[in-house]
Amino acid sequence: ETLRILGLPAKSLHAQMSQKSRFSSLESLRKANSRSIVVATDVAARGLDISSVSTVVHYDVPRAVDTFIHRAGRTARGVGLKAVGTSISLVAPSEEKSHAKICVSLGTKGFDEAPIDGRLLSHAQERTALATKIVSCEEVESKASRENKWFIDAASDAGLDVDENLLDGGLMDGDRRDRQRLVEANQAKAKLRDLLSKPMRRQNYGKFLSGVGLTE
Repeated sequence: ETLRILGLPAKSLHAQMSQKSRFSSLESLRKANSRSIVVATDVAARGLDISSVSTVVHYDVPRAVDTFIHRAGRTARGVGLKAVGTSISLVAPSEEKSHAKICVSLGTKGFDEAPIDGRLLSHAQERTALATKIVSCEEVESKASRENKWFIDAASDAGLDVDENLLDGGLMDGDRRDRQRLVEANQAKAKLRDLLSKPMRRQNYGKFLSGVGLTE
């Protein structure tokens, strides 16, 4: 949800999804010239053969080398010159030992490090922090809405009138801290909307990234 609020074409893929929803997520990757993102659990690590997948990002380091191989193997599925892909691991300090074991198992001392542009990272962190704040509040509001719908439907089925005082008003009906969270979330939406309308500037020689994309 955070990625979608950031304006990125992101979908999810996990075992709890219906078959129809899974197919929808996979189809987004098959579209020509698609820049779709699918956030997946290891349910997607085996058996998927989609030639248009160009990049795999390991958000966490897998515990087993075969899991790493299957994840990374979702890219470079094309034929000939098209069989090129990129696998990126985000390695936290607590995961360095696990990552080192994978490297040893694959017969290498380590993989190439990906350079990070400090200025670009700062822009991304600011946008992500705002999106996270928005998601946090929207989850509370969404939960209240679902519970109210269940309550109203149950009352309707029983032929009873609904006392609106019993409905959950979400953050607006909460204490002062909850109401402040709602105000801050609305402010975050306005600020994020403004930031996403501007390109993110690289640190090196003033090159730009267009929109929320990652190509110059």
